[in-house]
Amino acid sequence: MHELPDTVAIDIVLLPPGPIMDMAIGANRALLAGNPDGGIRLDRECCLPHISVAMFPARSGDIPEITAKVGRITRRCSSMAMTIDAVAKHRSGMGETVSMFHILRAEILQLFHKAVMSAVKPYQAPSAGPAMFTGDASTASIDCLLRFQKTSAYEHYSPHITLGFGDLPEIIPGIDFPVRFETTKAAICHLGSHCTCRRVLAEFDLGTRASAARGRTARR
Repeated sequence: MHELPDTVAIDIVLLPPGPIMDMAIGANRALLAGNPDGGIRLDRECCLPHISVAMFPARSGDIPEITAKVGRITRRCSSMAMTIDAVAKHRSGMGETVSMFHILRAEILQLFHKAVMSAVKPYQAPSAGPAMFTGDASTASIDCLLRFQKTSAYEHYSPHITLGFGDLPEIIPGIDFPVRFETTKAAICHLGSHCTCRRVLAEFDLGTRASAARGRTARR
């Protein structure tokens, strides 16, 4: 267990299966080879490759209720078929290139996103600055968190797996797009710098009746 601040930067995410996590971590290592100070070092424990669904600040005391609501949604969902169709890139608030695996926005994924956004809307808290995050957090990280609903949700929702800073080639040896996979897990994560998923606060199995959030309970 670990202590949480009064206001927590959280991300409700879908977790890709192991082979896709490894593919993302491999792409991240390729980026770090050309930019060792890139700031994002993906792994399976402390910086998880993920697909963001809803990102916002929440009061730590509300996390049990948020967990219960997300659990009810995940129990009604089956596993989701997904497709990575390309490497995509965008400019960060600091002007750096960020590379990612772009994921096609299937109808079931859009419905899941909308259901989660609706469920958590009452729990969105005012910003508490860098203290919301675990570890250091830049102004750009805070802005990304606070702008999610306006710029990245609903009709603007664009599912992806962030790979890191740098210009990843669109053709990667050993990866043939499109890459299809099935996602069976969701999680609530505490965010760190660059809005990376640093700690899993609750985890869910999609479509499992006994999918009430498992383990990894955090303390205030």
